[in-house]
Amino acid sequence: MFLALFLTGCVNFEGPKAVYRDYNIGRVTSAGIEVNFNFDVTNPNPVDLTINQYSYKVQINNKPLLDETRPGFTMTANQKKPITIPVMVGYDAVFGSLLSVVQRLASGNKDVDYQIDGTISAGAFGVAVSSPLSASGKFRLPDTIKL
Repeated sequence: MFLALFLTGCVNFEGPKAVYRDYNIGRVTSAGIEVNFNFDVTNPNPVDLTINQYSYKVQINNKPLLDETRPGFTMTANQKKPITIPVMVGYDAVFGSLLSVVQRLASGNKDVDYQIDGTISAGAFGVAVSSPLSASGKFRLPDTIKL
């Protein structure tokens, strides 16, 4: 206990930093499109950090699509680690039907809005911290979809 108090008093302890990197299109099926949102999470501390969990909510075209919590991991001092948030964007749930997606592609409207809001819960030496996990923007529908 004394060691933990001593170390936390001597170390300027910060939460992890999550930076959105990019997205990539994964599987494309007759039911939907998998979009992988990629982040870099950095431990800015000179000590190891335990990520207890990270949770997030995803909206596609302003429609709530996913609310999920994932298990954590350990990060060594000053480590950067990639994480991916895979999201299956179902045609029916987001666009109403596959026909709507085909019409959207035919009209040249390929941009889809996304919003990700979440939290990374972490700790070291009995001290808990949390940090935001967020991104927003547009992804492009692929030129072809499987029917």
